[in-house]
Amino acid sequence: MHGQAFERVRGELLFELERLVVAEHAALHSDLLGERWSPHSAYRWIRYEDPDPIARLIDASGRLARGWSEAAGRPGFAAARSSFEAEEALRLAQVLPLARALGYGG
Repeated sequence: MHGQAFERVRGELLFELERLVVAEHAALHSDLLGERWSPHSAYRWIRYEDPDPIARLIDASGRLARGWSEAAGRPGFAAARSSFEAEEALRLAQVLPLARALGYGG
């Protein structure tokens, strides 16, 4: 989606992708690492002051992947990761039809 016209992905698709990244941020930082967490902190962490929200979501996903890798082996890792993966599957089931309707994916 990066590089695509913002008009094509705004609205419901962008909202759902944001929710997925924010949910993963909560699962890693709050559920596993035990940090104080709020949606506001997640959006600030995503750095939405940048004018390219798609690039910020892509960047945030990469940083979350590194965070999960660094947290592997911590007590509760498997449970936190499994819980998020279940939520992720449900959210992706909602997002993928939206993306396909906009011409993304197969």
